[in-house]
Amino acid sequence: MDPTAKSQLQRGLAGGRAQAPETAEQLRLFDMAPAVPPRYWVVLAGLGLVMAGEMSLARWQPTVVEALRVRYGANERTAAKVIVEAVRLFSYLAARGAVSWGDVTEQLVTDWCWAARLDRSGRHRRAAQSTARNRQWAASAAFKAAEELGAPIDPKALVGERFPRPSGYVSARPLSDDEDRLVRDYADAGLVASRRSLCVAFSYAGGIASEVAAVRMCDIDLDAATVAFRRAAGRIGPLDQWGAETVWRFVRNTPAVADDDLLCVTAGTDPSRAAHSVTVRLGQVLRDAG
Repeated sequence: MDPTAKSQLQRGLAGGRAQAPETAEQLRLFDMAPAVPPRYWVVLAGLGLVMAGEMSLARWQPTVVEALRVRYGANERTAAKVIVEAVRLFSYLAARGAVSWGDVTEQLVTDWCWAARLDRSGRHRRAAQSTARNRQWAASAAFKAAEELGAPIDPKALVGERFPRPSGYVSARPLSDDEDRLVRDYADAGLVASRRSLCVAFSYAGGIASEVAAVRMCDIDLDAATVAFRRAAGRIGPLDQWGAETVWRFVRNTPAVADDDLLCVTAGTDPSRAAHSVTVRLGQVLRDAG
């Protein structure tokens, strides 16, 4: 076990709250040989715990954390989020006397989801509804990982009913004609097409954030008015007239763009950060458009 991660874990178990690290990598609780796929080590570790009849939460935590790392490893941000919350959950349970799986109850998990945390001014504030939902999701993910490894628990019984969304939440719906016009009007800050207008054009063509972020110049066919989304299974999206004109203006005013250049994000950007960047740009357009 990494000494830094071990000391963090010990402080969390003693004080009831694990110190949140800057990255999920700081929470790597045991080393694995690089030549063997991580999931094999996780399965073997879980099998060893089951065969030994081990019920201790402290013994199960490292294996559950690594199982979450394997499951969500494709998305760095999601992996970091769920791992940090899982360690906090185990620390909370230990601080309240839960030392084995048999001590974990739905009420304890619910109390953790709504537990107060210090704000920036040093005052304790009860968790917001959105925060409680995120913690509940992380608890569910941790318990499901433990169950799949052989822990004698029922994740649904421990997590309970999903907390409702905050009252201000509005389900996704198609844009109205007026909203559609405003989005297109506010996509460009000026006469020259920008990266954020390209994000809108490719989104209208059917791309999700990760696909939009991966679009390169060679994926555009202006004659056919299409864009190829190659990040997942690969498919072709049709550019409408506004989208085709937006791409054409961008290409015309960016003569140095090469066939292999990314259009919506900076070259070398991590895929998860690139998708986040596209999402932020789209959000800015929606806010500007009212």
